[in-house]
Amino acid sequence: MKRIALLLVMSVALAPSAQAVQKKVAVKKVTTVLSVPGAEMLAVSGSSIITIATVDSQTTDIVLSAVNGTGVSLWQKVIDSGVDEVAMATTVDGAANVWLAGFSSQAKSAFTETASVVAENPDAITLEAAEELRGDLNVLTVWKISPVGELLATYTSQYDLPGLINSISVNKSGLSIVGVLSEKPFLQNISAAGEFSQQASIGTSKTTINTVVRNSDGSSSLFGSSTETLGGKKLAGIRDGVLVKTSKSGAIASVVRSSAIKGDRSWLSADSSLLLSGYVKVGKTTETAITKFTSTFVPTWTIRFASTGQSRAITGAGISYAAMGSKSAIASITGWKPSKAQLLVVALDAKGVMTSAFGSSELSDPLALAYSKELGIVGLALNADQSPTIFRIAAR
Repeated sequence: MKRIALLLVMSVALAPSAQAVQKKVAVKKVTTVLSVPGAEMLAVSGSSIITIATVDSQTTDIVLSAVNGTGVSLWQKVIDSGVDEVAMATTVDGAANVWLAGFSSQAKSAFTETASVVAENPDAITLEAAEELRGDLNVLTVWKISPVGELLATYTSQYDLPGLINSISVNKSGLSIVGVLSEKPFLQNISAAGEFSQQASIGTSKTTINTVVRNSDGSSSLFGSSTETLGGKKLAGIRDGVLVKTSKSGAIASVVRSSAIKGDRSWLSADSSLLLSGYVKVGKTTETAITKFTSTFVPTWTIRFASTGQSRAITGAGISYAAMGSKSAIASITGWKPSKAQLLVVALDAKGVMTSAFGSSELSDPLALAYSKELGIVGLALNADQSPTIFRIAAR
């Protein structure tokens, strides 16, 4: 009997955190602020909602557009250094400055034209001017923009090949950036003074890192998915969600895998409090998982909802918020019976118990989620025309 009791205690201790018992809440309507065709990212700086888009003119440029909580325009900033530049990830620091990370092409070298012989043209045929070739986007570039749209700093580092940026995180110790280079995930650390460290690879093309959280000591926490052995931890499902801790140099220090038997899992978003959201696909069933982790990657609570798989999560004023594309009724949310994918935002307390829910029949999958004490929760989601639209849940 003692042995059986001991085994029971051990099994409880090793089991993952259980989903909290939920109370019924009535769904409220999400506030739609403004449709912003072409917007790719969103950041919130104090009372300003800032969308980021890429525009193509003589070169590819970055446009930041700021509006207030009701959608009234505040300012616009075009970043055009004379070369192609594309922003791919954004974050906001403690001073409300907006940071962008992306890639640019190299500046063109100055040259002197020489006289050329003009060919005869007896038929007066008009020739079209040859289009100038554009350079590769192989310069990793970071832009720092003030809360009122002033470009404060630009940091660059040339790479051998073009790449993609998935996420950027900033604190007083510097910046951490994750992306893809030569089909492999990489981590790039940058000091507060703009000095680039040695770029570090994280696994192979079988690993995807979607988001990064920079820690106060300069180390980083990375979140995504993997089908390969990583940090000594082997694959358990079809694809496992992974939580990776790296040192200041970018070396893998520890790995925790989130697995489902015959399942496909991935973490899509994470914030500095280690509130994570991601998808769980088993057979024909797709769910959004929202989990709160400790600093050692131990789950404290988790909750799942049937969904399209797209989600974002963030902590605001001690409350956990998650936005997802919901496509079916949820027993604990009264008044919520979508007939198609619709935007659902849930608020959860410190124990993972849902305290409120907000929905929209006009919006679907979330693209971004942000928070400020002045505005509350602000996000970007697709509308019926697939145009990005700003939505808001006012601060309480």
